[in-house]
Amino acid sequence: MLAASIGWILLVSGMITAGAGLAATLFPHLFLRFGFGVESPIGSLVFFVRHWGVLICAVGALIVYSAYVPTVRAPVLAAAAVEKLAIGLLTFFGPMKRTRALTAMAIGDGAFGILYVAYLVGL
Repeated sequence: MLAASIGWILLVSGMITAGAGLAATLFPHLFLRFGFGVESPIGSLVFFVRHWGVLICAVGALIVYSAYVPTVRAPVLAAAAVEKLAIGLLTFFGPMKRTRALTAMAIGDGAFGILYVAYLVGL
């Protein structure tokens, strides 16, 4: 069942991921305020959020690409699952205070990560 639906799942989750990365790249101050509760970030933090946003956008683009090119799907989804599950683990088990936006992002990424793993193991 999952294999039959994986194309549209990858398209939707990839576009959401790429969009979030693009938003972090273009609007790092807004992203830091809503996602992490940081009101006045220092320059180096803004740099790292922008860089992180570019990386997340690239992962999202690769997820979308893998919807159309099944031969790259396994390595792309393996990397994306690691990234998405890591944000959930860091959010829920790390020392940082969670905001509503960060919690929602971690839940969404965790759900996508679980779907990717389930697809990869053939469920």
